[in-house]
Amino acid sequence: MTTAQTSALSILAIPPIMMPPSRIIDVAVPEKKRAADTLAEPTQAVNTPVAEPAPTALLAPPLPTEPPTEQKTENKAESPTPALQLDSEEQKRAYATGVALANYIDSQLAQQKELHITLSKDILLAGLSDAFNHQSKMSEQDVNDTLRVLDEQIKVLMQDRKNKMVAADKAWLEAFAKQEGVKKTKQGLFYFVKNKGTGAPLKDTDTVEVNYKGTLIDGTVVDGPKIDNAFEIFRVANMPPILRDSVKLIRDGGEVQVVIPPSAVNVSPDVAKPEAVVIYTISIHSVNKQH
Repeated sequence: MTTAQTSALSILAIPPIMMPPSRIIDVAVPEKKRAADTLAEPTQAVNTPVAEPAPTALLAPPLPTEPPTEQKTENKAESPTPALQLDSEEQKRAYATGVALANYIDSQLAQQKELHITLSKDILLAGLSDAFNHQSKMSEQDVNDTLRVLDEQIKVLMQDRKNKMVAADKAWLEAFAKQEGVKKTKQGLFYFVKNKGTGAPLKDTDTVEVNYKGTLIDGTVVDGPKIDNAFEIFRVANMPPILRDSVKLIRDGGEVQVVIPPSAVNVSPDVAKPEAVVIYTISIHSVNKQH
């Protein structure tokens, strides 16, 4: 595979994470048509001589009771396609791999659509099928050239979107920093205490019930409980650093807004540094003091 093809196809690489197991739905298989409910009553025996049977080779075949076309249709209806079976571990792995690949491709198509690049799912599936059957309608050179152009277009559009995001984040952060009551920490975080709360300062040994949400400046949620507006219980010492440092700025019943610029985030060299401003809103519902 060429470099251009590998680069462009990297958007379809399955990420190294465990995908949620697919729910297997039982497919109902239509039953074959039943025979007649009752058989014909036997005729009464008559004491008449029975003619000698003719040789089998001389017997004429019975005439069809229905036109051949209709009989063919009936036979087709009586042979439904077997339901997909997932009985063995190998079958489940194959099916799960297909589901994971489809889900990831679908998410990539959605992201590309945000860049105003719309690819047809039907044609994409046709390409997969033709490739598996070695019946590609494009030459290898055409495939490489097409993917190279797509790769370059995606890079340009993503860089343009990143530049706009950085500019918007900068303008928002400058406006937030000028608001009355906003303070800046030594690490470069900005925070605004909306409600100080009551009671004594929190200690690492305390247990707190908190609600928190992390969003981008456009409101996109990037962190928080799975259930919106739900409370979670933490021992202060065991909280993630951003939550632990934030709750110590307030008391029981308090609420604080913490803004994290990308420049204030320290990560290890092998971890990608965030590129967007993240806004955390954190409130304390209750405190269980441990002495």
